[in-house]
Amino acid sequence: MEAEDVQTLLTAEGFPTGEIRELRSAAHRPDRFAFALDRNWVVKIFGPDDFHNFQIEEKVSEILYARGISVPEVMASRAQEEGYSYIVFRHAEGELLNATYGRMSSSDYTTMVIALAEVFRRIHGLPRSLFDRVPFFEPGHEQYFNLSFRRTRTIHDSVRALIEEGILQASAREICEVVDREAEALLGSEEVLIHADIHNENVFLKRTGRSLCCEFIDWETARIEPLELDFVHPFLNIFGETFPRKRLGAEFKAGSNNELLKAFDNAYGRNIRWDHVAIHGATAYLDWAFNAHRKKLFRLRDFYLQTGIGGLEFVGLLTAEELFAHA
Repeated sequence: MEAEDVQTLLTAEGFPTGEIRELRSAAHRPDRFAFALDRNWVVKIFGPDDFHNFQIEEKVSEILYARGISVPEVMASRAQEEGYSYIVFRHAEGELLNATYGRMSSSDYTTMVIALAEVFRRIHGLPRSLFDRVPFFEPGHEQYFNLSFRRTRTIHDSVRALIEEGILQASAREICEVVDREAEALLGSEEVLIHADIHNENVFLKRTGRSLCCEFIDWETARIEPLELDFVHPFLNIFGETFPRKRLGAEFKAGSNNELLKAFDNAYGRNIRWDHVAIHGATAYLDWAFNAHRKKLFRLRDFYLQTGIGGLEFVGLLTAEELFAHA
């Protein structure tokens, strides 16, 4: 679908003509696009293979917006199972987090984390029954994403392979010991609606006076899951700037009394098992690190390793420095 087709679509819905620009498309899903019209509206296009994604995003977005959750309003939509479906959203307010968080001070970072926690608190506090009619993906479906132990490669497989490749020291087996100690307790948190993919390109920030507000976009991977899983992506991709040896690592002391995590917990209204969140993250990122290594994507491999293992250190589960073969 080209920009001209999108303009025709918007005109038919009664939206004014104007400059249209492509925002992004999912590389792994080439029939899915998003276009912006004059920074007032965004139209998200779903190909025939993504009709299920369309249904989830449309219904969840409408339910959340109707209850005052910080998500873009659905202005129009069309469902066409055998063709292209679309949703027209009001453009999210503020700036994309990806454009701002790299220059934030530690104080700004804490303010941003508190704003994130407040949105999560409102979402996770909604009754599950509100979403009974949403056709979420079932476990086992190829688009049922889950950063948990439900993976083909276990943490033991990943660590062993990375040691054999000379990427990690033999002492990195400590990672497996850390994970094994908590394995039975994982996924024990309350089941709620989770977004499941909050990262720095799915959050908009808007500052009003001294307050900072967040708006979450892209709800097509939403589902009902243990709430701890909703924090894995933000922990790795947003909090990761404050991990040891990262840009703001010296500003926040790693360990169980981490000030950034305490600020989140206070705003969220309960204490999150961040050790469990870090374990989910390390399990996924070490898997992805080995995949990147096999593809000779070494910078990406090192990012996954430093972030996944750094998260374990951030919450006080281990000291990462001696685990890397080329530390």
